[in-house]
Amino acid sequence: MKELTKLEEVVMIAIWRLGDMAYGVEIKKQVYEILGKEYFYNTLYTTFDQLIRKGFINKNFGEPSSVRGGKRKVFFRMTEMGELALEEAFERQSRVWGSITLDGLQRGEL
Repeated sequence: MKELTKLEEVVMIAIWRLGDMAYGVEIKKQVYEILGKEYFYNTLYTTFDQLIRKGFINKNFGEPSSVRGGKRKVFFRMTEMGELALEEAFERQSRVWGSITLDGLQRGEL
């Protein structure tokens, strides 16, 4: 299975956290909350497209909204393959960081 980039991983976590409310604005907020870094929508939508091509998420459209001038929100949902990819990313990071503590890092003990 293809590995996730760090941004793809964070976007997937955001989609997982948001559930049925996973759309652009809310995902952008979650990504900022997780990373403390602001991303432009074009960067996020490029990431969504990459994740769709990999088969890790899919998208569907909500109902037209008069508040949005008749535009429909695009909602994202993780696929079963995406859930497996996220689990693998978690396991990989756990192996990488598993025996290292923050205290050890601060004392230079790797």
